[in-house]
Amino acid sequence: MADDKRDQFLARRDFLIAASKKIEKRLRSVPEGCLRISSSNKKKKRIQYYHRKKSSDRMEIYIPKSKNEFVRRLAQKGYDQMTLASAKQEIRAIDFYLKNLPVLSSEEIYDSLSENRKRLVTPQFETDEMYAEAWAKKEYDGKEFYPETPELYTEQGERVRSKSELIIANILNRYQIPYRYEFPVMLKGFGRVYPDFTILDIRSRKEIIWEHLGMMDDSEYVEKAISKISFYIKNGIFPGDRLIITYETKFNPLNIREIEMLIEHMIPGSVKG
Repeated sequence: MADDKRDQFLARRDFLIAASKKIEKRLRSVPEGCLRISSSNKKKKRIQYYHRKKSSDRMEIYIPKSKNEFVRRLAQKGYDQMTLASAKQEIRAIDFYLKNLPVLSSEEIYDSLSENRKRLVTPQFETDEMYAEAWAKKEYDGKEFYPETPELYTEQGERVRSKSELIIANILNRYQIPYRYEFPVMLKGFGRVYPDFTILDIRSRKEIIWEHLGMMDDSEYVEKAISKISFYIKNGIFPGDRLIITYETKFNPLNIREIEMLIEHMIPGSVKG
């Protein structure tokens, strides 16, 4: 977690440094002085511009409308100066934070202990491993398997309904991503649904629903699928955020590489090697 924070702040620092360089380059060729804007009445319908050699000066020169480009450059200069000052202040704050950031966060201390010491300690914070283990063990009633349903079992010995679900489950297992198969979800206005998978992003503790639509060349199936996806959205479960949708037809089967790319996009850092 400390490393994650460090990476986030380093990325922010790099962004601010790059932006500062661009601003500093613009400020090398700007007009002298600053801009004052005046509104002549309460409705601010008439705006006038004045040029001051220094912001503290009382003496100023009226800028006629014919010099709109000069006005724009002065306004841009003022904005750039404030933005640059803010960026540099934030960079200094990030440098101070990184210098004083502990090697391990408070939540990571327990995981750093030896197994013998862990047995003697009650952790202040629930570790990611503890949370994931409890999450995966949650009991629930899934959908019933009918006698005509093919018997397909994952690497973990869990029964699924299709070869594509078998592939997805085994990929999730390979990358140690906790999942629940057909965990019931209530959608307001639609009722109870049983998503193919509900997966867990351990670091963020975010649950993501995965619906695999495996019969997209069946028009009746497609209509039902579209309706269900629509109700996911109405219930605040959006594709690309908390919802993964994969598709398949007879002539366009499941693509394993695309599945891995989707997982990596939704849970960065999960797919390695």
